Amino acid sequence: MTTTAPPSLSDVLATDGPVVLDRSWWSWAGPHGGLLAAVALRAGSSVAGAGRTPRALSAQFLRTVDDGEVRPEAEVVREGGASSTVSSVLRGSDGGVVLQAVLTSGRARGGGAPYAVVAMPQVPGPQDCTPLALPVDLVPYGQHFEHRPAAGPLPFSGGDRAELVAWARLRADDPLDAAALTVLADAMPPALYGVVRTPVVVPTVDLSVSYASGLDEVPRRGWVLVRIATRTAADGWCVDDSEVWAPDGTLLVQARQTRRVLGELGR
Repeated sequence: MTTTAPPSLSDVLATDGPVVLDRSWWSWAGPHGGLLAAVALRAGSSVAGAGRTPRALSAQFLRTVDDGEVRPEAEVVREGGASSTVSSVLRGSDGGVVLQAVLTSGRARGGGAPYAVVAMPQVPGPQDCTPLALPVDLVPYGQHFEHRPAAGPLPFSGGDRAELVAWARLRADDPLDAAALTVLADAMPPALYGVVRTPVVVPTVDLSVSYASGLDEVPRRGWVLVRIATRTAADGWCVDDSEVWAPDGTLLVQARQTRRVLGELGR
């Protein structure tokens, strides 16, 4: 008996028309948020102008996707000499807006040495870390990733800080372009899972991603190190910050998520 493999990220993003979000990409009650943001990114990039790469994406999740299909639309808001701003929306089958996003893209400008104060943690390599399987019955999208915790608490271990650090990769080995890194920035469980012992639903309502320079100049695949940490949590809301590094320590993506906390944080 032949089993058909679920569609990879590249498969999902390959279409120019309505995008079918296979159930293997589902999270708690809808498609994986990073995947929806990547669809909006791809739509915005298609009209951003030649020679411009993604610099920042801000996406708001407005409602759930009922039938697993969205129709992306993108419109240039402003086009300057070196940068452009594009507004994108994803519409459900009923025409309602599921997600809205703003993408800023720009050309690289020479001069000056790179500067970054966000250093990659010193952790064992992925070959020295034990795989961690996400419960695909609760979060089916976990089947598209491999996670190997590298430092700090494990999810649901009741640790002393809301931070998770793990090596992650797309099992389909998709190229690590801006779309793939958007997905990987949201591939980790919520950081609050580092301090709780039982699951709680923590959906994202706003996702902001900043992209490093040179993502398209040096094609990458395979493992990245992802750190996600909760900065604040109160009144049923929390804010998570994430960083994604290449194995050589190059910072690829930074992200911030504002999330709802739909339940009590049992510790």
